[in-house]
Amino acid sequence: MTIGIIGTGHMGGMLAALLAETAGEHILVFNRTPEKAALVAERHPHISVARGLCEIAEACETVVLCTRAADGEQVIRDIGPRLLPKSLLLTTISTADLAAWQDLTPAVPVKMVPSLTQWTKSGVILVIYPDAADRSIKRRVEKLLRPIGRPYSVADGQVRVASDLTSCGPAFWARLCLAWTNAAVATGALRSTEAAELIRDTAVGFARLLEAGWSFDEVLDAVCVPGGVTEAGLEAFAGAEDIFADLHCRTARFARGHPPETPLGN
Repeated sequence: MTIGIIGTGHMGGMLAALLAETAGEHILVFNRTPEKAALVAERHPHISVARGLCEIAEACETVVLCTRAADGEQVIRDIGPRLLPKSLLLTTISTADLAAWQDLTPAVPVKMVPSLTQWTKSGVILVIYPDAADRSIKRRVEKLLRPIGRPYSVADGQVRVASDLTSCGPAFWARLCLAWTNAAVATGALRSTEAAELIRDTAVGFARLLEAGWSFDEVLDAVCVPGGVTEAGLEAFAGAEDIFADLHCRTARFARGHPPETPLGN
């Protein structure tokens, strides 16, 4: 099986590299700027550059469309009729109308929302299936994606909030850690490198607690001794829910007014 990837920006390039490593298949990549596709092909001996969209459609049983949203509809119009009913068609365009796409191709289109965490073969990959997707399609998608993350099926109406937690999540966590680093440095007790190192290593240890099965509530109960310093510090988080409620409102408002374009293609 050959896997074709159209659009070799940050996320398309990541998927090409990871699937070349984990899927055991040859990867064909295409970008309308050939030099960008060539840079991705240099990463792995199993990646090569396609001559055009037609080669992707005709040679690949699995096609992953990673262009900007504005370009995606034209691409699917170009290659959709060339795909077979057995072809697996994935797209990272979160705004793609799967029902409309089904009128443009005999293949069954499936949306996916990857995350930067896939570079470490961890984290969640959101997957949105159309009504026409049967169990065999879902098995193929999960088999392809499981080695690089945890496929997690959501409905279209859940994508925005779920994406805040997964795809956008690393940036939000990083921003919080930077803010905490800066606040610690402002006390005058630590240098920036020291504070960042301590926060980073604590974050890694916290993640391992979660991997070991600890819940958020269990971590709070274990660390927060009644009347202790942690309990005093937690008082600063009294408005935390409001901050995250505002975050979700802002991303939803932006998505309604500015359909998101995945920075993948050109």
